[in-house]
Amino acid sequence: MRLSPTQSARLSSQLVRRTQSQSLSSQNDDIFTDSLRKTLDAHRASNRARLIRKVYPRHDPPGLFRPYIPPENRAGYQPPSPPQSELPAEITEPASSDQTPTTAIPVTTATRRSRSRSRKQTPEFNSAAHPRPEDHAIHSVGAVDSGRVGQLPWLRYVPATRGVSGPGTHSDASAYLDAEIHALHRYLSPTPAEQGTITRLGGEISSLLESVVPSTPLLIGSRRTGLALAHSDLDFLLPFKDSSRSWDRARRPSPNRPQIRDAHLTLLRRVEQKLREIPAFQFDHRSPSQQRDQKEPDSVYLSRWPSLVLEARHRPTGLLLQFYCGEDIPALTEYIQDYLVEYPSLAPLYTSARILLEARGLFGSPRAKTDTDTRTRTEAGISPDALLMLLVAFSKLHHGRFPGPHRLGDQFLAFLKLYGRDIDFRTTGVAVDPPGFFNAKTISVTTPPPSSSLTRPKINHSSTKPTPSTHVEIPAALRGQRSLLAAKRTAAARGNFSASRRLCVQDPTHYMNDLSRSCTRTAQIQSAFADAYEQLQKGCDMWEYNRSGPGSASGPGSKNSNSTILGMALRARFDGLERIREGIVKDDGC
Repeated sequence: MRLSPTQSARLSSQLVRRTQSQSLSSQNDDIFTDSLRKTLDAHRASNRARLIRKVYPRHDPPGLFRPYIPPENRAGYQPPSPPQSELPAEITEPASSDQTPTTAIPVTTATRRSRSRSRKQTPEFNSAAHPRPEDHAIHSVGAVDSGRVGQLPWLRYVPATRGVSGPGTHSDASAYLDAEIHALHRYLSPTPAEQGTITRLGGEISSLLESVVPSTPLLIGSRRTGLALAHSDLDFLLPFKDSSRSWDRARRPSPNRPQIRDAHLTLLRRVEQKLREIPAFQFDHRSPSQQRDQKEPDSVYLSRWPSLVLEARHRPTGLLLQFYCGEDIPALTEYIQDYLVEYPSLAPLYTSARILLEARGLFGSPRAKTDTDTRTRTEAGISPDALLMLLVAFSKLHHGRFPGPHRLGDQFLAFLKLYGRDIDFRTTGVAVDPPGFFNAKTISVTTPPPSSSLTRPKINHSSTKPTPSTHVEIPAALRGQRSLLAAKRTAAARGNFSASRRLCVQDPTHYMNDLSRSCTRTAQIQSAFADAYEQLQKGCDMWEYNRSGPGSASGPGSKNSNSTILGMALRARFDGLERIREGIVKDDGC
């Protein structure tokens, strides 16, 4: 249908008016006549959307310092593709008798990239061909159904019984379990020769890094607090002064701000380069791929997640050295030393609990290195500080309930029952100071009523000074517990259920800090505690039966070499530990 000139002119004028009205309405979308706040927010949002991205020049101007970033950690990095001779022109899947032949899939750039990325995610060191005893110092002998108890090297430190009463005798199963716990702690403690080697190694490390670090490294961790076992790591703190955080300032900046983190990273890289030059931190064997690519040995490794830490394996002794950066010795170290003086039973109980978890791979963070240097620690167990704080909280909650000597067995059973059966680690957190447990119900009970906490204070207009309000001051520990549980709720809301069910142990020196944040095997840890409690109960019953029943002359009460209660729960082998101890004693230094 053809339009007349009059109709076409009328239609064009209508289209022009409609277009103008739409453009005017689109221009007025950011204007709210009834709200100035909405108008300003809309204009801010539109202005942010029009911002020009800043592009840095390729060459830095003089006087500008930038930290060195390895090529593999830079944005847009693509791993080099393998030679064409190693890749076929096409990938074909063999056709079975039950399947139809598949068509050939051409190898594209994305295919090569994903294949090279999957190869790089696998560590190239062949641990099966060259097993390291330090990675298997203590390991399990298998499940309970296997019937194997494991090695019992600590029994030679159990005092023999010579009567039915008097010091050193085992009047019942609890007293014998107490003797075994003390014997295990004595067996795993460093000998004078081993301690001398550790002291000499610390002095050699300080002298080697004298030209690299601004201050002498400080020994921290279990080697400083006195909880170290024969195979414990050596933790060093590299003191780093932050002038902006001086105590004379009213407001102190964060110690983890990007500028300080970059400075810590630079210092750790200098230490890493220095350690790589020392033969004692280089492995003699390499995998074929490492020999072909001429890569550096993996005995020195810098991790940046969850915190900056430099790990170095000392080849002669097999010990792991860890280097951190900080202003001073952590405040938790002093707390631990005070707790050990107040509760002398902490050290032997900690040793038994650690070996119980370490034999099952649930203690510490296993090293799982990746080339991207992100999320390097997966399937991590409980940290030493978190395990010790569980024991401290237990000791405070049960203060005075185990009077008299030879009660370590009863304490260890109560500890395993409390954390293995009575509470649920997935929903309940553990507080140390003040001791107790917290969950969603406990933090909501102590919440002030809305009328007192959310209302504004009344203003006296005559004097323009606020009157005292009825606001209830929330304790700092409670605020920290709310923050820790809020993080778990946020993780659950985002679908990260593994993070929402992690073990939560409140740091007594920093209520907002979770000492067990890196622990991802909460269910396995609680299951290990529950199983150990059952095995110890059975062991105590068997010990009492063999002591009072027939054949008691050769039963556990007579110090038989094969009699044990603690071994039924530990079920561990100590072959790797013995090799490490031999290497420590034979060490000739760096």
